Amino acid sequence: MKSKSTDMQSQPDISVIVITYNQDKTIARCLDSILGQRFDGLMEIVIGEDCSSDATAEICRKYAAMHPDIIRLHCNDTNKGLLDNYFDTMLRCRGIYLADCAGDDCWCDPLKLQKQYDFMQKHSDVGMVHTAWQYYDSITGRIWPYEHNAAQETIFEKGALLRPLLVKSLRPMIHLSTALWRRDAMMNEYDADQLLFRNKAYTCEDFQIIAVMAASMQIAYLPDITLSYSVGHPSVSSEESFGKTFDFYSGSVKLTRRIQKKYGITDSTMSGYYRHMLDFLAAQIIRGQLYDRTESLHMIARELPCRPSWKYQAIMAIMRLKPIVPIYNAAVQRISKRKVVNSSSGDE
Repeated sequence: MKSKSTDMQSQPDISVIVITYNQDKTIARCLDSILGQRFDGLMEIVIGEDCSSDATAEICRKYAAMHPDIIRLHCNDTNKGLLDNYFDTMLRCRGIYLADCAGDDCWCDPLKLQKQYDFMQKHSDVGMVHTAWQYYDSITGRIWPYEHNAAQETIFEKGALLRPLLVKSLRPMIHLSTALWRRDAMMNEYDADQLLFRNKAYTCEDFQIIAVMAASMQIAYLPDITLSYSVGHPSVSSEESFGKTFDFYSGSVKLTRRIQKKYGITDSTMSGYYRHMLDFLAAQIIRGQLYDRTESLHMIARELPCRPSWKYQAIMAIMRLKPIVPIYNAAVQRISKRKVVNSSSGDE
């Protein structure tokens, strides 16, 4: 650790947000990768530990005791869930800039923060700078680069990334754990529309941060690989079960619709994406036999500005055959074999 230590009276240059829950196998690696940053400025690590049932809190306390001048640990008395834990932790940050590293991921470039800090200091109109990244298989140890990493440094004008961000066509995508962004700009957006960040119907914390920053300031990309993103284990967005997958992506659709309306993106721009997501969510229902999610999906569909595809309508019709058990089972087997929709996007 070569960055300068902070004290409680000095404003850090960078606050690193780490939220963690039941990650005792990975949290030490995450914290070591942050502590290993070679940064010339003042840095603090602000940890939100969400009442884990494993040894995560004990590990965090150990690190906080070893680095009391850098780590500020808050262990929740009860489990708050992703959104409240994340944004409560963000509100404790004091830095000029914010960064983020998930408790099951790690930074693989010890100069990540220094490069991004230097860049932001030179470009006052840039609100966020993100980087290339790589996958890390936590089971096999295999590492491979994200397929859409770009080789050229780029600055995008205010608002330019909003449309491709919403329809999930942005390449390279912005992974928040690679990013550094301005705290004051973020807090202006948070204070103006707290429900966008705190609504429990939304199932992620990163997308709305990226969207409001893309709408309000320039976004920059650096081609350096700075993050090892862990795969091969269950996470909030992993497809470990049809039910969890449905819940995560249905929340994502609701959030996307909210952001679309907030920034006046046209319905015609979004209709293809929404139609695809309805197909995907319907496929989770029929393949997982999620009878209790059918009405929820109908409600989502009624709110979206698109005509559902024949695939969606066919799946919903099949679900209505549930009382006729032999017909229903035969229909499920047939449509499952045809693999209506297997996944939403490799990038989400």
